[in-house]
Amino acid sequence: MNYDWIKTRAVFDEEKPAIIDPFKGTEWTYQDLNKRAENLANHLQDQGIERGDVVGIFSPNDVAILDLLFATFKIGAVYLPMNWRLKTQEIESVIQDSDVKLIFYSQKHLSSLEGIADELIHMDVDSKQYDDMVDPNNHRPFKTVHVEKDDLAALMYTSGTTGLPKGVMFTYETFVNNPINTALTYKINSTYKTIVSTPMFHVLGFNDLTLPLLMAGGTLIIQRYFNGEALNDLMAHYKPNYLIQIPTMYYAMLVAENFDLKNFDNIEFLLQGGSAPLPAVQKKFNSMGLSIVNGYGLTEAPLTMVNTPENGAEKPGSIGQPVMFVDYRILNDEFEDIQTGEIGELAVKGNNVTPGYWKKPEETAKNFKDGYFLTGDLAKIDEDGDIYIVDRRKEMIITGGENVLPSEVEAVLSTHPLVAQGVVVSYESPKYGESVSAAVVLTEDDPDFEQKLDAHMREHIAGYKIPRMYLKLTNIPLNSTSKPDKLELQKKMNNKADKARQQDDELA
Repeated sequence: MNYDWIKTRAVFDEEKPAIIDPFKGTEWTYQDLNKRAENLANHLQDQGIERGDVVGIFSPNDVAILDLLFATFKIGAVYLPMNWRLKTQEIESVIQDSDVKLIFYSQKHLSSLEGIADELIHMDVDSKQYDDMVDPNNHRPFKTVHVEKDDLAALMYTSGTTGLPKGVMFTYETFVNNPINTALTYKINSTYKTIVSTPMFHVLGFNDLTLPLLMAGGTLIIQRYFNGEALNDLMAHYKPNYLIQIPTMYYAMLVAENFDLKNFDNIEFLLQGGSAPLPAVQKKFNSMGLSIVNGYGLTEAPLTMVNTPENGAEKPGSIGQPVMFVDYRILNDEFEDIQTGEIGELAVKGNNVTPGYWKKPEETAKNFKDGYFLTGDLAKIDEDGDIYIVDRRKEMIITGGENVLPSEVEAVLSTHPLVAQGVVVSYESPKYGESVSAAVVLTEDDPDFEQKLDAHMREHIAGYKIPRMYLKLTNIPLNSTSKPDKLELQKKMNNKADKARQQDDELA
């Protein structure tokens, strides 16, 4: 079957900018993108790359990421976008596990590949050599190979927040179904423009934003590295129709000095995913007449649920309902469907869901039940059929035998005017096993913030859910996918608790 959709797009689309890169001062039409991909496919074939071989790219947001995707689809190879924010051990794990044959890279991040075999480190995508090789003016036509729908098309590795990254497999069928579903859901068409600021190695920035827009024939503006102030400038210049970002990115835009509501004149919707919403951010946008709607997906199942702008205004905490061609269940511990209002684990099923983990059949079997992927997220459904994510199952805090959902505590914490951002994690407790703590970024400095927050929490939440320790930070540490780094926060909390216990011992 032919999955070479960029070639079809090049045939049907008018000659207009498909990709604009303000950092490099370049722009490419769909016809250019197809020629670049055919040039790269020929190059890969010259290097001995065959159907089924894995080819990686280690780069910030750049047109080269798309060059490689389209080229691998032409040659039948396997596309591997690599997270350059991972730690050395995690990068080495991905390279070893994936059996990658060649890695294209950006020179700025080459040091992160130190120690990797020279024969794997292939070409700098920012070099003249690469530019000349893919240049549409040097076009070398390529005959697209035939692939089957169940052939492996891409490997995308998890962020490694709870261990080493796992390779998530996507067949040609699963990989193209997500952008199709997404484009249909958002009614994206060839007149649309957007800016990709989220990393293109991640499903949110790539599968949910970049590919649906290009599949629909629109125009994509690339921001190489995210910066709130710089994004505001891009907004002013290009006036996009929509944005898809994680909540912390919207926050960075809001607090930047050059934020201007006029930049949103053309905006039809703002979507957030990747992590829990920031209530303060939603409230601020709502006050300006704009709403941010929640979408839901994960590496294993890119965008599966989404709210609407209208429903989002009434139910800002909901992730809405399934997108087209996606089914779901909410299951209890016995894998039985729960009742309305009860909390269980969200399970999803659809053609955009991974068939499993690369070289990990036991892990795959453990995470599927009757064809449904077990997301690890706790959820509930209301009487209208709207779904709410309650928390991650693995992040549930069990203190003194009581279950505490961090998201519930964070929601109450966020209502205090002193709290700009709050993240709730557990720390080790000799008495309770685990205790509740909160890392907070304050709106203003206040020496009595702990007492004020404690009093506030006691008014609104059960005693066992109240944080027993607070940690004031100037910013919340983020992991490789720009989500709050809860493992790092737990370390900080445990260190603070240890110091407090040592002081108590000295005084005893």
